[in-house]
Amino acid sequence: GGPPQRMDAHTRHQHHGERNEELCLPHRAFPMAAESGMGIHSLWGLSPAMDLLQLVPSAVADDLDAGATISILVAQPGDIRHLLCSISRRRRRPGVGALHFYLIEQPVEVLARHLLLLQIATDWELPIRQRANLFLEAFGNSLLQERTEAYVAALGRELVELACNGQGALEEIVDLSLIKYRDRDSLVDTFHSWAPSNPFDVEDLRDHRLRAHYGQRYDHRTNLGDWDYQMRIKPTGATVIHPKLYKGWRNTGVAFEFGEQIYDQPNRTHGSYVEGVMKKGKDKGIKKEIRGYWIDIVNSPYVSLGVDCETVSSTRECRLAAAPRLAPRHGLTRPHPAPPPAQSHDEFAEGLFEVQNKGTGTEQNRHHCVEVAVYNMLAFLWEIETGAPYSMSKAHDIYSGLGEDASDLTNTQAAESDVAAAAAEGGESLRPTTEDDRRQQALVRARCIVQTFENVKVFPMKGGVDGLLAKKQFHGLFDVVSLSAGAAHHLGNDDFNSILKPNAAVVVEAAKFAVMLNKEQEAEYDSRISDMAEARGLRRVDLAGAERPAMFTFDRQA
Repeated sequence: GGPPQRMDAHTRHQHHGERNEELCLPHRAFPMAAESGMGIHSLWGLSPAMDLLQLVPSAVADDLDAGATISILVAQPGDIRHLLCSISRRRRRPGVGALHFYLIEQPVEVLARHLLLLQIATDWELPIRQRANLFLEAFGNSLLQERTEAYVAALGRELVELACNGQGALEEIVDLSLIKYRDRDSLVDTFHSWAPSNPFDVEDLRDHRLRAHYGQRYDHRTNLGDWDYQMRIKPTGATVIHPKLYKGWRNTGVAFEFGEQIYDQPNRTHGSYVEGVMKKGKDKGIKKEIRGYWIDIVNSPYVSLGVDCETVSSTRECRLAAAPRLAPRHGLTRPHPAPPPAQSHDEFAEGLFEVQNKGTGTEQNRHHCVEVAVYNMLAFLWEIETGAPYSMSKAHDIYSGLGEDASDLTNTQAAESDVAAAAAEGGESLRPTTEDDRRQQALVRARCIVQTFENVKVFPMKGGVDGLLAKKQFHGLFDVVSLSAGAAHHLGNDDFNSILKPNAAVVVEAAKFAVMLNKEQEAEYDSRISDMAEARGLRRVDLAGAERPAMFTFDRQA
C-alpha cells in the first residue's frame, strides 16, 4: 500500500540503465502493443494541427449568436497544437461565444509542459519570429540553448504562482479548478524541477533508451533510422520531412535548429516519472517512480507542426471533408449548415511543399519540415495578434509575411537602415519611424489579443477519458471530442456517448504517421477505430475514400 517511492536525481541514472533487469514498467496507453521506441509518455502527436472549431456541429448554429458555449475535449494530444490552431482561427467564426477547451492527460509532467508552451505562445513581449523559434525549441529539442534553459526555468517559477495562487500571465485563460490539490502539488514540483540546478543528464538517459531499443543493432542506428524513413515516412507522402533531419533527430533528440546556435543544455521538460515494480534485489515488489527520458524516440515532433499547413488546396479538402456532415443522409437533414472554413489567403503557402526534379528519380523538396513548422507557428501567433490570416508577401520566404512588424528585430534594423539611406539621399523612408510604429502596433495588437481570447478558457485535467464518463458534470457537455491514438481505445467504452451532445463530432487520430507500425498493424488499428465508432452509432464524415487519412472524423446522429 501507499504511494510509490520517487527515485531522486542521484539514483536516477543507475535505475534507468538497469530498468530491463530490475524494473517492470507498464505499457504505453496505445491500442496496439507498446513498442520500445514509442516510449510511455507522449510529448507530441501523430497527426498535424487541426482547427477543431470547423467541426462544431451545424445544429448549434442558431445558438451561436446567443453566445452559446462551445465545449471541446482534447484527450491526450501530447502538445497544444490543436488549441493554438483553433484559438488562432476563432475570429473567422464571429458567432462563436464562449470557447472552453478541456485538456486531459495522464502524466502531470505533460500537463505542466502544456502550460509552459501556452505561456511561451502568449508571451507578448517577445517578437513573433523569436517566439515561434523559441516555442519549437522548447517543444521538440532534448537539448536547449543556455538562454532557453534559463527562460524555461523563469517561466516555471511564474507557473508556480499560477498553480498556487491562480495568478500570472495565464490567469485569465487557464482554469485549474478541475485539478485535485495533490496534483497541483505535483505540478508545482514539476515546475521547480526545470531549474538549472536540478541535474538531468538527458544525453545519457536518451542513450540508455536508444541502446534498449536497438539492442545489438545500436552501432547501426543511423542505417535503421534511414530504413524507417524509407519504409514508413516516405510512403505517407511527408517527404517534406528531410531524411537528414529525421535521422539527426533520431540520434541526438534535437529537431529544430536555428542558425549557428549551440544546443548543449538539457530540456528538463522532457523528463517525467514512470511507476514500476522492482523485480529483484532488496526492494523486490516495491513500487517506485523513476524519473527518466520516457518519451518517443522514433516518431518525430515534425508531424505535429511540420508536415502540413493551411493552403488553398488543403482548405478545399477540409471543405469537401465537411460536406457530408451537411448533406441529407438516412433521412437526416441539418437545417442550418455551418459556413465552410475560410479559405487560406496565402497564395504562396503551397510552395512550401514544392517538389523539384519531378519524374527524374532525384526528386527533392524545396523546403523542409522545420520551415513548415516555423510557418505554422508564425501563422498561429500572427492571427492571434492581428486578427488576420498570415500571408507571405514573397514566395518561399516564410518570414516575409511579418512585413512592417515593428516588434520584429530584423524589421527594426531594416527600418533604421531605410531611414539612414533615405536621409543620405535627401528623401523620406517608406517605413514609419520605428518608435511610433512600435507603439501604435502594440496598441492594435493588445486589442486583437483581448478579442481573440475573450471568453476562452482552458481546463487542464489529469486522468483519462474513462474518468469523465462516470461524472454527471460532463454528461452531454461536449460539441467536439478529439482523441489521440493513445486515447482512441476509450471509443470502445459503452458509455462513451454519454459525454457527447446530440450532434457532436468526434475526431480520432489515425496511425498513418506511427513509424513503429507496419502496414498490417496500421490497417488493423484503422479497422478497430471504425468498428468502435460503428458500435457507438457514430457516422464517418471525413473523406472516407481518401487514402490513409491522418485523422478520422465522425458525428453522432441525433
